[in-house]
Amino acid sequence: MKTIKYLVMGVLLAGFSATANAQEAELQAALDGIKSKAPNVADLAKTAYKKNKKDADALMKIARAYYAQKDTAGAIQFCNYANEAGKPKYQYAPAYLLLGDIEASYGSDGGKAAGYYNQAINFDPRNPEGYKKWAMVYRKISPSQAAKKLQDMKAMCPNEDVDAITAHIYMLAGDEKQAYENYAKSDVSKLDKSYLNEYVRASYFTGHFEDALKAAEAGLKIEPRNPTFNRLAMFSNYELKKYDAAKAYIHKYFNETDSAKFSEYDHFYTALIYQALEDLENMYIHYDKALELVNDSSMIKRHAILKSVSDSYLKDQQFDNAIKYYNDYLGCKPELNSDDMEGLAKIYSKYADADEARKPELIGKAIDAYKAMADKFPIQSTYAAYQCATMNNKLDKTGEKGLAKPDYQKVINLLEGKADRDNGENTMLKYSYHYMMSNAFIYGKNKALAKEYADKILAIDPEYAPAQQIKELK
Repeated sequence: MKTIKYLVMGVLLAGFSATANAQEAELQAALDGIKSKAPNVADLAKTAYKKNKKDADALMKIARAYYAQKDTAGAIQFCNYANEAGKPKYQYAPAYLLLGDIEASYGSDGGKAAGYYNQAINFDPRNPEGYKKWAMVYRKISPSQAAKKLQDMKAMCPNEDVDAITAHIYMLAGDEKQAYENYAKSDVSKLDKSYLNEYVRASYFTGHFEDALKAAEAGLKIEPRNPTFNRLAMFSNYELKKYDAAKAYIHKYFNETDSAKFSEYDHFYTALIYQALEDLENMYIHYDKALELVNDSSMIKRHAILKSVSDSYLKDQQFDNAIKYYNDYLGCKPELNSDDMEGLAKIYSKYADADEARKPELIGKAIDAYKAMADKFPIQSTYAAYQCATMNNKLDKTGEKGLAKPDYQKVINLLEGKADRDNGENTMLKYSYHYMMSNAFIYGKNKALAKEYADKILAIDPEYAPAQQIKELK
């Protein structure tokens, strides 16, 4: 009896195995036909369906094969078959995931794709893919709502790095601040290359240079020749005033990275690093390279580079070059302000202090620059006149020649009758009165006039000692 029993079981199992092998063969034939776009693919898929219509997993293999070939009609049909296969006990979450993918890729309604992903979440709440895909679609509608959905995932899928995924969502939405704040909560040692790339950029462009450097160094452990990691490690070290460390990355970035296209911004930053290290030769080489590469679409503008070059030459007391580059700066900056125009006057003033032989000529050019500023910005007329007087004082330190007198008188004319003077204006008026008081007393021998100016000074500043001394004269 036992022998007969085992014979029967063997026959049954053999029959089951044969049936299973046939199903597998027909399924594989359909998958191969879809991939090769066989002319009888519809018949192959139909046969596979008939043999597997209760097997949701098998039907999803066919749906995914259609999707891979961009045959959305076939993919949708077999997603629906897979869902039917699961009824009445359950809806099939993977089918909703693929339906969401189809809608997200080829549909026009992000809300409809999100609806499919939400169905996937409802039927399989512990599968993180539904939450991630929902958030990716919904970020275009509301990044904050997408982030909130990912917090739901955190409760159901505790092993997922929700902070990093949330940061990625915000990065795609263009919100670098929120991206940084979420990446900063994640474990940097567990982030992959793509997340580290986003983390370093979000950190750097929001001014968090310590975190940018941390993310860059973590990325370089994975991919030492990555240009983004090397570049932002260099920049971040500069911002952190770690100039020697920044210099070490200059060689790595320009010589040991893959697929790096060097930009004017790279050369500009490199020049700043060399400037901080007082390596003037390399500094000017990279400034020149930055000026060669810069164009209208550059992140840094030509006028900003020219201003930096001028400042560098001024610091080195190479005044002629400083003036040349500053004039180039003024010539290409789209909208000049009064500070820009005063900058040229200041260069001439410093040049005059360093070159006694040319002092009168250079002071004259500084005065011309202040007058040009007043012509372009009449609101600065008082300040310009005061500075012109200051420049003339450099040529007439005792005041004996009275070179500054016309400009100080102009300041008095502009401010004396003004009722709403601010502190700066009061200061200019006080020192203008002081000049006139001293000039009247010392060179004009006019004590009465000097006392009149002293009274005006004391009305502004009752504690001003020079005016008090003049008032007490008998």
